[in-house]
Amino acid sequence: MTISQPGNVSARLGETAVQLRLSLAALMEIEKALGVSGMEALAGRFRTLTATDLTAVLRAVLRAGGHADADADALAQAAAPHEAAQAVLACFDANLK
Repeated sequence: MTISQPGNVSARLGETAVQLRLSLAALMEIEKALGVSGMEALAGRFRTLTATDLTAVLRAVLRAGGHADADADALAQAAAPHEAAQAVLACFDANLK
């Protein structure tokens, strides 16, 4: 995974190269999907993510990275768990340093 521009992360999900970004809109979508409010609650919730949660987070950062809704949904649902987790962690790391 590489950071191509500040805030943007390039990753691979299977054979597909993707762009991820953690925007404010993506953060709002993630908070809503995980049922939390605020960064402290979000950090706590990340300790107990389910596969459904991880898919929702990945979908949000894919959309913020420029992927169309249908593409983001398909990519997130088909991603291998370790690839999804690595991509999400890299995206948060690049944006919240």
